[in-house]
Amino acid sequence: MARTARHCPQCGGSLALALVEARERLCCISCGFVHFLNPACAAAGVVLNAAREVLLVRRAIEPWKGYWALPAGYQEIDEGPEEALKREVREEAGIAIRVLGLLDLIYVGDDPRKPANVAVYLCTSADVPLAPCSTDVEEAGWFGLDRLPEHIGFDNYPRILSRLRDPARYPPSAWNHLQALFGEDR
Repeated sequence: MARTARHCPQCGGSLALALVEARERLCCISCGFVHFLNPACAAAGVVLNAAREVLLVRRAIEPWKGYWALPAGYQEIDEGPEEALKREVREEAGIAIRVLGLLDLIYVGDDPRKPANVAVYLCTSADVPLAPCSTDVEEAGWFGLDRLPEHIGFDNYPRILSRLRDPARYPPSAWNHLQALFGEDR
């Protein structure tokens, strides 16, 4: 278990491992506060233009420095996931997007910075010049699904991009399940 804190954020007491709800967790020995280790929240965008090209950014930082990836980033405390994605795309590619809807929700447990739940949204954008303004990104570009770059990081290709060629490979939504249970006319 990763230990990220030594002192209780409530009372300043020492934290120690204890069995809580059938799991070992860090707990305050003074006040009983439980320090849960939760994944971060992040958002990624499958941004398509009118030519059905997908937006990718070449990373300037680790992990996956020099590799192409979907524009993405961690959610700030004062924004929802869609707002986080719009901010990240604006920073990483210099463009505005329109979020069409949630495409997938994936858990990324192998990121060396911290595990995250990543909301992946399907988005559109006008064909405007790309102008990255983030030190996290070397460049941004539009790519046809049949001419994606060779080096794609974060498992973006097997998890997300390969499914764009066959949308039926995306997990069915709750609406699909409801339609199967109750029929088309609800």
